[in-house]
Formats: sequence, structure tokens, C-alpha cells
Amino acid sequence: MKLSESQRNGAFALLLSLLLLTVGLGLEQTRSLERVDLLLYDLLLPLQAGPMSDQVVIIAIDDASLEQLGRWPWSRRRHAQMLDKLTQMKPAAVGFDILFSEPQRDDPQADQLFAEALGRNGRAVLSVAPALYRPGQLISEILPLPDLAVRAAAIGHVDAELDLDGLCRRVFLYSGLSDARWPALTLAMLQVADKAPTLPGSELPPKMPAVSEDWTRDHSLLIPFANRSEPPKIYSWVDVIEGRVRPTQIRGRYVLLGATAAGLGDALSTPAAGAHELMPGVVLNAHILNALLHNDRIQSLSSPISGLITGCLALTVALVLILSPLRLGLLLSSLLAVLTLALSLGLLIWERLWFAPAAALSVSLIGWPLWSLWQQGLDVRLRQQLQAQLEHQARFHPASGLPNHAMLEDQLRALESLTSPDQPVAGLMVIHFDWPGSASTTLGRPLGDELLLKIGERLRRLAGEDQFVAHLNGDDFGVVLTGLDEPVQVRQLASRLLAQLRQPMPMEQEMLLLAPQIGVSVWPGDGQDAMGLLRNAYTAMFKSRIDDSDDLCIYSDDIGRQLRVRSQLEQSLILALERDEFSLQFQPQVCAQSGDLVGLETLLRWNNPQLGWVSPETFIPVAEHVGLIVDIGYWVLDKACRQLREWRDEGLNPPRIAVNVSPLQFADPNLELSVRAIVDRAGIEPADLELEITESSLMSEVDRAITVMRRIKQQGMELAIDDFGTGYSSLSNLRNFPLDRLKIDQAFTREIGNSRESSEITLTILAMGRRLGLRVIAEGVETEEQANFLRWHGCDEFQGYLFGRPMDADQIEQLLRRNL
Repeated sequence: MKLSESQRNGAFALLLSLLLLTVGLGLEQTRSLERVDLLLYDLLLPLQAGPMSDQVVIIAIDDASLEQLGRWPWSRRRHAQMLDKLTQMKPAAVGFDILFSEPQRDDPQADQLFAEALGRNGRAVLSVAPALYRPGQLISEILPLPDLAVRAAAIGHVDAELDLDGLCRRVFLYSGLSDARWPALTLAMLQVADKAPTLPGSELPPKMPAVSEDWTRDHSLLIPFANRSEPPKIYSWVDVIEGRVRPTQIRGRYVLLGATAAGLGDALSTPAAGAHELMPGVVLNAHILNALLHNDRIQSLSSPISGLITGCLALTVALVLILSPLRLGLLLSSLLAVLTLALSLGLLIWERLWFAPAAALSVSLIGWPLWSLWQQGLDVRLRQQLQAQLEHQARFHPASGLPNHAMLEDQLRALESLTSPDQPVAGLMVIHFDWPGSASTTLGRPLGDELLLKIGERLRRLAGEDQFVAHLNGDDFGVVLTGLDEPVQVRQLASRLLAQLRQPMPMEQEMLLLAPQIGVSVWPGDGQDAMGLLRNAYTAMFKSRIDDSDDLCIYSDDIGRQLRVRSQLEQSLILALERDEFSLQFQPQVCAQSGDLVGLETLLRWNNPQLGWVSPETFIPVAEHVGLIVDIGYWVLDKACRQLREWRDEGLNPPRIAVNVSPLQFADPNLELSVRAIVDRAGIEPADLELEITESSLMSEVDRAITVMRRIKQQGMELAIDDFGTGYSSLSNLRNFPLDRLKIDQAFTREIGNSRESSEITLTILAMGRRLGLRVIAEGVETEEQANFLRWHGCDEFQGYLFGRPMDADQIEQLLRRNL
């Protein structure tokens, strides 16, 4: 029986109501729009923000305290000193947002002193936290040392809960292993002060610590962050210790101690912080403490009630759309969306309940388009187009139109089914594109979809229709080479493709120079499954990028081992400064004519407990790659200047000391100010210090280099070009540099007498030095023949094994004493 138009409309109206109800409840129950709900919560949260209590005080381990009291971690003696100071000021409670789980091995008495201070105070709360989870390991608790725990008034957890988007919005008032027995740090402080708010089930029986795979949490509350314009009162640690904070500013207040300095403690993203700002954990605890003091708690609506509200709103949207004229549908749907937000805000402000509105809002947003499309007879075609679009997006990259990462994995999995002894050979290329020689880079134009599209078209054309080409992500592409008989064919095809990709590519009004770097793995030798083959190809490509190689990189077990070693090197290097693994050696520099000691070049050495002695040629490039070279460079400079001061204080007469400045350190805009501060702090004369700058650092930005060097010279320090002869300096450039000395690179010195070209370059450098009135020092002098040649042609100073190997500070001290 054929339905009439009104019957079809009635049927669709019923279907629309059921659809909106199903969608709303489905989104509500599955929390599919959780990110949207979190965003809406963050937008509404400031509208309910209250004041920060003046009872909340933070004593911060800030940059000023670290600068005056020394690098973190501090001795427990400092914590004992602070706690005794606070005991005299009589706070209501003291909370340490600091973990004291490891004994202080370098000063065992410090832990006892801190424990005694805890006992004297009687109102201090220590922190417990879950240990960092690693695959294959059980979660455990990081508890205070037993001697400290028994003296503390209470123990509270500092466990932070992060939402799906990585922001911290809620706190669990109780957490622990197996059962939630630890109160939050701030709740424990209120319990110590007998000011804890009444919470259902808040009195939990204490239990023995346990190790389990389950970290249990209870009493989840959304944090009602205080107004941004009223931050908690923060006093610097050093100000409290030195008496610049009055007792009346502490008495009767709740004091939190923790780190606010960058790089110390935990810093979390919260909706109460500005864009891209992190909130230190101690400040987060201040907001939690403020909420508990005001007995202000925001609860999320239970799932049944939230679902009931969402269902009612969905049915209301359907009813309004069905009963209203089509031309008013959009306006009324928008109005219902606004009312939904108003309902959520009203519950938040007046009832302290959070109703997540995203599911209800989605119903308001999709209801009118569905009803409108049905009325216009377009729903079938739209669904077909939408389905096709979703399928295409799921399998193809939107920028280039090439198959995406998922399709490449499917293609590779097909290789796993080929298990016959004479299975064909296949290869996988992962290609990363750079374009350092193009005008686009110079002009700073970002990588756009049009460029990716053109790269994809060229790659597909060059690879051929028989080969599978995929766009993996950003500027990485993949090519699967199939139908081959021998592994050598993979290298041949990949080499030919690499050469073709290097050809200039027209892009608008310019020719773009691609700089592809290709990693290759071969099936079946380099992987027994699709993921292994892909991982190995990526490994080879990454090795090519690290080496900045223009050639192919074919995966091998050796490459895998090299990258694992490099990874170990990077991880060890990150902590090397903190663990005091670096040391300095000094190599003598002597007068060419008299042989007298005229200088000492500072050389950095690294001894790691696991890796042993690591050569500078190995770890310096890695330090530059991970961004540590600037910190290491200033450490070397400070250590060398202090050593020079020690020699002077012992009545010795040390010569100038030379310190290398890395290219990245030379690019530091605060270089000259930092160097002067180090010199002044060490108490030496600026003329005692010579900075050695590589030739490449000067030639990258000549005008800036001249400006920086002149500022350094104005402070009285000497300047030298290190490894001279390996760059592109001209006489005209050198004339503008305020230099004192040129250092001939040892690569030329060691070839004197063996290479005519090296000898001529050496003579040219000596001639340039004379014309510019600069002294010239030769590195790597190891034989009398080299020394006589250089001395005969006017070299001023020597450095090399012939006159002294690198020595530690004690050996240099002995040398200086012999020269007295």
C-alpha cells in the first residue's frame, strides 16, 4: 500500500524523533563528544570563579631561590630549616608538595634533622604519589621515608587526574593502591587543622600499603578554580628563610611548599591558566585547598540524570521542528542550543552541578538539517555522498589524494601471506622531503596542500603505475616496490627514483629544489611482518636525516643498533650535567720562539657510568641536536673561569685560558652579557679569557657576528677563530672582525711535509695573519719538522702533542708550579 505524503511526513517525523533521541542518548552514554564538553566547560568555568582565600599561602622554590641557594635538589637540612622557621610562625597546617622517597646518601644526618623538624612542627603533611607506570611493571606508591612518615602529622596524595585533552580539571579526594586510603594533600592539611569539610564516606579505615596493578581513586570533584585576577599569595623560599616575610603573614594560614621554577616539579595544563601556560602542581593544590576552605565542590551530574535531560532536550528539538514552519526551524534550533548552554551554566553557578551539554547541542545542530533535507527530498543523495566522502577520507590523504598510512599497512600485510620458498622480493621506501635550496624556504612560505599535491603527483609518475605510492603524514611518503626477483633491484630502483626526485620541480613562478632522504627496507629479509618492515624503513630514513646524507640508507641490523646507541646517548646526555659527569682538561699553548707557556685551551670530557668515556666528536653533535649545547657551553665557561681563579688564589701565574663557543651558543642573543656575568662571578680579569669561535659561525651572519664580537672586545676579552682554513673567510671579511688570533686547523698542520696543498694553505693563513696584525697559533703540532716549518714562516704559537697533551687541573697546577 502506497503511503500518502502526510503519512510519509508523519513516519519521518517519528523516525526523526527516535533518531535525535538515539543520537543524543548515544553520544551521552559513549561520551563521544567529551572533548567538546571539556571545551564548553572551560568556556563556562570563569563565569563562576570566586575569590582566592587569603588563608592560602605558597612558599615557592622559584628561580630566585635556586639562584641563591643552589641547584635542586636541596639538602634536607634546608627543608628542616624552613620547617623550623614556619613552626615559629605558627601556621594552621603545612603541606609539602615534594616527594621525600629516597634517602639523602651524601648527608645521612640531613634526613634525621628533617624528621626532628617534622616532629617539632606537628602540623606538617608529606606527599605520596603513584610511581610512573612502565609497560610490564606494577604500579607502586612513592611513599615518604619511614623516619619522615612517622614524624609527619599526616600523609596526603598529590595524584593528578588528566582529562582526554591533557588538562587537569578534577581531583580525587582519596587515592591509593587497592583502596583509596590516602586523602588529598590539601584535605589532609584541613584534617590536621580540624577544618576538613564533611564528605560522605570521608572517614576511610587505614590499611597497610600494598602493591597492585590498580591505583584506586574515590570522591571525584571538579575543581572550582579561583578567579585569574586573584592568584594565591606566593612567597619566595629565600625570602622566608632570610626573614623578609613577617610571621603575621603566615600565622594561622595554610602553607603549601612546592616548586614554581621552570623544569622543577610537575606542571599541568588547566582551564584556569592562559593559553599555552602550565600551572605548577603547588599552585593547583592551592586552588584545591581554596575550594575545600570555601566548602565549594562542583559535581558532575550522574549518567542517568544527564541522560534524562539530554533525552528531554532531544524530544523538545524534534517536537519544535515538526510543529514549526520550515523557515523558522533554523532560528528555533539555534535558540534551543542557546537555552541548553544557559541550562548548563545555571546548574554550574547555582547548584554547583556540571551538565555536559555537547550531546544535547549536537541534537539541536543536526535536527534542522535532517528535517530540512527530508522536506526537500535530498536526504538519499546526501547520505550517499557523505558515505563516499567518509570512505575516501578513511583511505586517502586529504592533501595529496594518495593512499594514506592505513592503506600502506594493508598493502604491506598482503606480503605476509606470501610464504612460499620462492616468494618474490619487495621493498619499502620511506621518503622525507626537505627543500633547503628553494626560494620558498627563504621567503618563509609554509608547506601547503598544493605543494604536497605536486610532490605526490611527481612521485606517482616517477614510481610508475605498477608500484604503490602512499602519503604517510606531513612531508613523509612511502613507496612499495613489488614484482622484483633480487634484493639488489630494490637498491637500483630506489637509487634511480632518488636521482629523479632531486631534479628541480616547477612551483608557481619558481623552481623548487627537493632534498629527499630515503630509508629502505627489503622484504622478507628486513621484517617478518608489515609493522616490522615499516618500522625498519622509518629507522633507515631517520638515520639518513641524522647523518644529513644525500644517499640512500638501506636498513641493516647495524643501523638499528646505531640508533639504539644514539638513543641511549641522548638519554644519558640529558642528565649528564645534573649528575656532574662532565670534566675539563687543558692543553698547553706555547710561544713558538721561546717555548714559554702562553695559554691553555679548555677541552670538555664526558665520563658516563654506563657508556664510559665518550669522545667529544661523538657527544657534541648529539648535544647540539637535542638542544643542550648552550647549557653545556656556559657550564664549561663557568668551570674554566673558576679554575683560573683557583690557580691565581694559590699564588700561581696561569696564562690566558681559551674556551670554545659553539655555533648555537654564539647565536644566543645574551651571549656577551652571560659571558661577562660568568667572568665577574669568578673574579678574573676579562683579558684572562679568550673565546674561540668557529669560522662557520662567523660566516653565517657576518653583520651580526661583527656586532657581537665588538661587544665582547669592548669588555676586554680576546677573540680567536678556531679551525681556521676550513670555512670560507676572505681577507675582506677578516679585516672587519675584531680578532686577536687565528688558529690553523690541525688538518693542515698534520699534513705539512706530506701535502703540498696543505702547506700552501698554511702559508696563506700565516700571510693573512701578518697582513691583519693578528697572532697565529697552529693546532695539532706533533713533530719537530712541523714546528720548524711553522716557526720559519712566522707562526707565533703552537699547540699539540709535541708540547703537551691535554691534562687535568692537578697536572696543570704542577706544570705552573714548575714554571714559577
